[in-house]
Order: sequence, then C-alpha cells, then structure tokens
Amino acid sequence: MNHRVTASLAFAWVMLGLLLPMASQAGGTRSIRVTTYQEFAEGQEQGVQITSLGDVHSGWSTTRIELPQPGDDAIRAFATAPDRSVFVGTGGEAPSIHILQAGKLRKLAKLPTTTWISALAVRSTPAGPHVLAATVADGRIFDVAPDGKVELWAQVEAEHIWGLVRDGQTTLVATAPGRLLLIDDRDCGPGRPVGTKTRSRTLFESSAKHFLSLHRGDDGAFYLGTSDEAILYRVTLDKDGRATTRALHDFAGNEVRSIVVRDGKIYAAVNDMQRGDVQSRGAKITMPAAGTVPGVKPTPPTTTTAPPSTSPVEKKGRGALFRIDEAGRVEQLHAISDGFFNDVTLDGDGSLLAAASTPGGRGRVYRVLPDRTVMTALEVPESDVLTLSLSSAERLVGTGGAAAMYQVKTTPATGASYQSKVLDATALARFGALRFLGDGVRVETRSGNVQKPDAAWSPWQSLSKLTKLPTTGEQTGEIASPPGRYLQARFLFAEQAVLRDFSVYYQPVNQRPRITDITVGEDPLSRLAKGIKPSLLRPKSPLVKLRWKVENLDDDELNYRVFIRRTSSSSGSSIGTLGPELGWLRLSGSDPITRSELDFNTETVGDGLYDVKVMVSDERSNPGDLALTHEHVSSPFLIDNRRPEWQDVRFDAATQTLSAKVSDAASFITDLALSIDGGDFQPLAPRDGVLDSPMEEVLHKVTKLLPGAHTLLLRTSDAADNVATTQLVIQAK
Repeated sequence: MNHRVTASLAFAWVMLGLLLPMASQAGGTRSIRVTTYQEFAEGQEQGVQITSLGDVHSGWSTTRIELPQPGDDAIRAFATAPDRSVFVGTGGEAPSIHILQAGKLRKLAKLPTTTWISALAVRSTPAGPHVLAATVADGRIFDVAPDGKVELWAQVEAEHIWGLVRDGQTTLVATAPGRLLLIDDRDCGPGRPVGTKTRSRTLFESSAKHFLSLHRGDDGAFYLGTSDEAILYRVTLDKDGRATTRALHDFAGNEVRSIVVRDGKIYAAVNDMQRGDVQSRGAKITMPAAGTVPGVKPTPPTTTTAPPSTSPVEKKGRGALFRIDEAGRVEQLHAISDGFFNDVTLDGDGSLLAAASTPGGRGRVYRVLPDRTVMTALEVPESDVLTLSLSSAERLVGTGGAAAMYQVKTTPATGASYQSKVLDATALARFGALRFLGDGVRVETRSGNVQKPDAAWSPWQSLSKLTKLPTTGEQTGEIASPPGRYLQARFLFAEQAVLRDFSVYYQPVNQRPRITDITVGEDPLSRLAKGIKPSLLRPKSPLVKLRWKVENLDDDELNYRVFIRRTSSSSGSSIGTLGPELGWLRLSGSDPITRSELDFNTETVGDGLYDVKVMVSDERSNPGDLALTHEHVSSPFLIDNRRPEWQDVRFDAATQTLSAKVSDAASFITDLALSIDGGDFQPLAPRDGVLDSPMEEVLHKVTKLLPGAHTLLLRTSDAADNVATTQLVIQAK
C-alpha cells in the first residue's frame, strides 16, 4: 500500500503515549492509501470481488453446506452426472462419496480404503449413473452404484491415480509414475480376486514421475500435465485406438496441476512447489504483470527433485495461470506468490476460474475474464480451495483444511463487506479523516495498540460528519476511533456497490530523534583526530571529518548543531584555554546543518584533548514548542598538529654509531627511519625495542660506509601523522 511511514515504534514509546496526553504531534499529517489490486487483496472480503483494476464491488453469494459425515478432512473432487446430480469425493479417516441432488447433500457410500479420493468420473448404465472413484497409494478404482453399493472396479499397476476421464466404454487413467492407461469396461468389474491387476493398454509413457492432471478438451483430444517437469502434452486417438502424443509446452515450474480446454484455447494452472529441502529444477515461475509472456526456461540442472506428497495440497509454493491460443502463443494471465493453484474450470461466459490455496490464510477463487481482467471472485475461511464445479447447474466450491462445500450464486450477496488489513501508523496516532471513492458503501473503523485485533481494540464505529466532495465525487468523514497505533477499516456493501480507493489520515506522536554514536576522523577508536592518511602525493590535511549516527523513528527532517570544548580533567576544572569558563565552542556556524557529518579544521583550536557534542532537533518537521531535541557527547579525543622534535643527533665515527632523541608534545612516536645518501628509508628500532611513548631514543650502528662524507637523513612521525626530519653530514673512515 502507499505508506509514507517506514520507522518502527518501540514498545516503551507506545506505553508512554498511552499515559501522556497527546501534546506532541509529529510534523505534518500522514496518510495510508489503498488503491491497487495488490493492496486491496491484503484485506479480507466477504461477498465482494476485487478486480485487477483496483475495484471492489458486490460479488457472489454463497451458502455453506455441511458434510453429513464427520471426519472428512477435504473435498477432493466433483463429478456431474447427466441428470445434473453432483458426486462429491472426500478424504479423511473414511473417504466417502456424497451426492448432491435438488440442493440436498447426502452420503452415498464409504470406500473400503484409508487413502483419499483423487479423481471422479461418471459411468452411465441402464440402472442410472455410477461414479468411478480413484484413490492414491494403492492404484484402485471403485465403482459406486446409485444405491450406494461399492465394488472394486479396477486395479492398475501404479502407485497413484491422479486423473480419470471416460471415453465411451473405456476409461483413461493418469498415474504415477507417468503413464496414460486405457481400460476397457469389459475388463473391469467385480468377481476378480483382490490384488489382481486389471488389463490395460499404455497409450503414452514418459520419464515424468507423475501425470498429475488429465482433461478431455472439447476438440476430443486428451491433455496431460506432468510433475516434476511441468510439461503439457496433447494425446489424440485415431479410429483404431492408436495414440499420437505431442508436447505443447515446457513450463517454468515443477507441476501442471490442472487443465481446461475450450474453443481451441488451452488453460493451465502451473505451480512451483517447495518440497522439503530439495530444489525444483530449472527456472522458477516469474511474477510479472498479468499477460506478459514467460521467458525461455534454461536447461535444467542434473539435480533430482522430490515427488509430490500423497496430499494434493502442498504447504509452500507459488503459482501462475497460463493460456495457449490457437497459434501456440503462451500468455501468463495471473500469478500469485503467496499461494498456489489446485483446479481450473471455465465459466459459461468464457471466464477462467481458478481454485487457490493460501497457506495460513484464506482460500480463494480467482476469475480471469476474456479481456484478461483478473479478480478475486470468492474468499472462504478455509485455507485451501481444492476443487471447483462452477459450470454446472449446481455451482460448487470444495475446500480442504476443514472440509466444506459452498454453493455459489451469481446474485449479489447480502451483508457483503470488505475489511482492510491492519494499518500501522508506526506510533501512537490521532486519526483524522477517512477519504474514499465509491458508491453504496458504509464505512466503520476500529483501533488498537496490538497488531492483531482482540477484545482490547475499540468497537467498530461509523464515520462522522460524512460529506461528499463535489469536484471529485469522493466522500470523506471523521474517524471516530480513539488514538492508537493500529487502525482497521470496514466497508459494508449494498447489493450494488463499488469501492475504488480509500485513504486514512493520521497524526502520530512525535518521537524524539537520538544521536547514538560520534566518530572522529579515520581513527576507528575515535581517540585521535586523524584525517585521511597522507602520502607522497597527498600531504597531511588538518581537516577531520566528524560523523554521527542518528535514530529517527518517525522519519522527520532533522537539524544538527555541533560544539567542541577542551576536555576537563575533573568537574569544575579544565585544561588549556577552552575550559568551563568558555563553555562549548560552536563549530557548525550560526545556522544548523542538515547532514550527519561535518568537516572540522583542527587548526582552529590548539593541540590537546577535546570533546565534541552533537545536538539533533526535529524542528524542521515540528512547529515551535512541539519540536524535540537530543544531544550526545563523544569520548575525549586528541588533536595534535605539531611535529615531533629531534634532539641530540650525533654520529660516533670511531664506532660508526648514530644516536638521537625524538619527542612529541601530545602523541606517541609511531615511526623511525633512516636514509643514507638519498637512498630508500630503512626502519629504525627504538633503543628499548618498543614504540610506546611520546619520547624515544635511537642507537643505531651504521655499517658498510665507504670512507668519505655521507648524508644521513632521519625521519619520524607521530600517531597524528605529523612528520619531522633532520639531516646530519658525517665523515666515515
């Protein structure tokens, strides 16, 4: 959402704001705006639809139908009979077949298995429609008669059965491992010993671990989707039953979960699932705007992938909806990064409907119109929408997590509402106006100081002083909810209503900015005022950069003032001329600075120990007495601009020994070196072996000197990079 506040608020500040009157206000009113599809989709809807155009309008009405059998954990599949009755396949402790007739749901049969139903298909008989129910983990297909009688219809050589499609007097079966089988009704039915495999014919076999989806298109061809390679195949049968297979597309993902085909267009739900710690192959599904063409998938690596679990609902993944037109163009219609798709179907007007899971959230049905407008058509409390039957007379949605079935009607829902996500002001705030663009909606708000609404939140309250702006048509009203850090808005919809945009205005409590650290120059310990290390091309500069870190919780515009004073040795006393009697000397000039750094010319003060103080103020964002300040004083640091001094430089010709003393007024000697006759400088060791004092002695035996005059050049530097040299001309024997 469009949110101009980025800082977090400490718990202590929230408690302080609750205890004190709201006297200090942050600079300028802030706002949170919700206007795009992505922003609206973060909220919760009931009986409304959110479109990719950023509109929320009255949606479908739903009726929740309770399952007659406790223990069902999910509705896995629907199948519609010629008489428009709907068979419902469930999973759980006792997988069952239910039937919906004339709006009433009743249990038809319990299957003799502990697995779950993965696919249904209707078999017509003179006695009425039978339903074939495939199960996972045992490769069995059961036949359930209209009277509820259950018989083992077929058992195939497969670990799982994922898809069933009837074709006349035969059944096509999609299995794991990846095989498409054809079973003739004459080879099926009761009377065979349990465990005896049913005779079948393999129409197509690939290296895929799973043929995960199977669909018969209106063109008579059969379409297969695989896992773990996400390949879409088209299979045709000639009049003699011979199969011809062609790969249509290799998607970037690891499964083609569901397929539907109509009028030469192929629609597919493709997921990129996370399965344990094993990475899926190749490129991941991209998340561009709907309608962009997916990129070319790179060559897959040689790593293996884990097969899907025996549950159709993986807990982590992301998904995309694709359309392949008559020319073979592949378009990505929609993508979700916080969930994945389980089923797709086409509505009567050509709209694509997709069932999705949002782990930890609410299950959704997305709708993609022929013009590619995307909307969240339906949202349910259960986290998984597993299967759809929205093109039949009974428009149904089946869920997992907690098994439920919803009957959907396209008439506007009564009592429809949209509830925004919890809006965070990042600090205790006083709420002002709520401005919205829409018709037929009533607005309520509530507030609190914990992120998840609970009984301590305020009750829902309507906006007061509601007015309409004549120029824009927007409506605005005052938020009646009490001050708090968090706010939620709820929009109650009439039967024909729309909401296109809303903004919340608020004034947060001003948070005090704080200086947390001051760094002096390039010394990481900030004990010595050092600039950038000098070199042959860059002499020492007296300029030292002062830097400081600031904590600015409410992102105010800040001013800084910088001061310096000589460090006092004790309270009430001082060293040098800048003592307590002079106080702090201002370095930053008469006007405040706005950057968190300052170039300080150390030659403007004498050598010695100093403190720097930085004062921060949010006066640029807050008027007058509402502004807050804070100051921070550095640790003492040394300013040293004087060079060391050489003393008692002597050369004993008899012993060829060089002796000298060097001292510095403030800092330690850090370097001693000797150059002979213009040669390179060679390091010298101090007499005591350690450079640890502002005064050092040199005693060095000069060797390999030819008889005659020589020039010795001594060099030293202190910790502040001040360099001093001295020259001595000697006579060697």
